[in-house]
Amino acid sequence: MDPELQAIREARLAEIKRQSGQSNRDDQGSRPAGDSIAAFLESEASERLSRVSLVRPDRAHAVEGYIQQLASRGQITHKITEHEIVEILNGIARDEKRKNDTKIIFDRRETAADLSNGEDSEDDFFD
Repeated sequence: MDPELQAIREARLAEIKRQSGQSNRDDQGSRPAGDSIAAFLESEASERLSRVSLVRPDRAHAVEGYIQQLASRGQITHKITEHEIVEILNGIARDEKRKNDTKIIFDRRETAADLSNGEDSEDDFFD
């Protein structure tokens, strides 16, 4: 990639961060997203993660945590590509959706009269 183009992209990202007025919610200060895992990412993947951190910092931190876990277990054998970052983000979004889905379960309990009758209670409606 052209170094001049890379410098323009980085300057634009810094400008967007300043305009948004958001500060990173990290305990380590105002480090850009992905610095702790930059050795495991290809440049396109790192750029994607930094763009995601501007819009959804919670998801970017979740991806960083996931990659750090993989690295600590020694499960990373190659640099992570942008496509793999997208797959991780989709998985995180799917997990969040699953957590937020509301499921209503009706638990119909039988009464003592229903249990002692011994007959099918649905037939009583038709007599």
